[in-house]
Amino acid sequence: MLMLRIGMIVYFGLALVGQTLSQDKDPVELKSIFNGTTVSGWHNPFDWGNVEVADGEIQLVAQKKFFLMSDKVYGDYVFEAEVRLPPGKSNSGFMVRGQEAKNRVYGYQAEADPTDRKWSGGLYDEGRRKWLNPLKDQPEVQDAFKKTDWNKYRIVAEGDHLQFFVNDQLTTDYYDPVDLVGRIGLQHHGEKDQKYRFRNIKVADQGKHVWEKIFDGSSMDGWKAIGGGQWELKDGVLLGTSSKTEKRHGLLISEKSYSDFTVRLSFRLTAGNSGFYFRSEANDSNVAIAGIQAELENSPLIGGLYETGGRQWLVKPLHYFDVFAEDRQKTRKKQWEKAHQGSEWSTMVVSVHGDRIVTHVGDILACDLIDPKGRKEGKFALQLHGGQEMKIEVRSIELLVKQKNK
Repeated sequence: MLMLRIGMIVYFGLALVGQTLSQDKDPVELKSIFNGTTVSGWHNPFDWGNVEVADGEIQLVAQKKFFLMSDKVYGDYVFEAEVRLPPGKSNSGFMVRGQEAKNRVYGYQAEADPTDRKWSGGLYDEGRRKWLNPLKDQPEVQDAFKKTDWNKYRIVAEGDHLQFFVNDQLTTDYYDPVDLVGRIGLQHHGEKDQKYRFRNIKVADQGKHVWEKIFDGSSMDGWKAIGGGQWELKDGVLLGTSSKTEKRHGLLISEKSYSDFTVRLSFRLTAGNSGFYFRSEANDSNVAIAGIQAELENSPLIGGLYETGGRQWLVKPLHYFDVFAEDRQKTRKKQWEKAHQGSEWSTMVVSVHGDRIVTHVGDILACDLIDPKGRKEGKFALQLHGGQEMKIEVRSIELLVKQKNK
């Protein structure tokens, strides 16, 4: 992705894109999921599309778009395969945690795009949000795909983190919280009688991540209230209130510290503006805390990143807008307006790993930055803003964790 630098902050934090895959890094044992002679372990959920096996390849021919899908559902995994597109008009890709219904497949797709725009290795959300990671103006990765040859794809899915490599070059490095499990898929885009070829299809199944509640509505254990306002449990919902005459900020702060994490909040804000703090520490100031907060408010600023007791605004939502081609910007703007309006309860996901901070409101990316100056560990906290009439309700706070072996 295009990166805009201001000081030490890198906007749309894909600083690794263009990096070449090191074969010695985190080696895993990949096992074939195509035996070279049959499509055992695969199925076609569509009423059309022809699937053949020849020369150790899966070959797809069709009159309109369809997908060949794995029988098995995967969560975290490393996947490798090769694809060769036909000459002339074509387009394909690999479904990553794909979802399916009768005559329908949707979800993450690692794009194979031989057109002049060269977006192979970009991330497309098939049948839903469309482009998540288009490769606009990135010649260092746009040339990784070879139109007239076999192309090797490597896909790493771990929790909400997706990485795509095309011919060993990193093209997508993206956090998205929507699908944690799904099927692997091979796409025929629907060009009449064009033959799409796939071979050397292998995967290493690495379990899955699940959401684990750290606040479930039954108690406030593990959390402590400081400063102004009041926090209480009411009908299984955490309720935070404060009056306009209360000048102090109020906080509900975690007893535990966290470094790298992905956290999901379900909340409703009916008065004032709030925030979810992370890697923060309480202090004796009027605001009672220092650290970065993801904004919780009923405005287009929701999901923005603000550092209290420091640099103030780090980045506001949709700061990455220019990386989308002009014909895609209108779609993303509509998606964002829908994400932060018209819903009584809202969901926010905050992913913090190393120097990278990513926020989603609903299923739409708000912010993505690399910030090497920020704290690397600290407390979670919910804020009641001083000097405002405040009312915030929280139904749940969840951490994304690796599922333990049963």
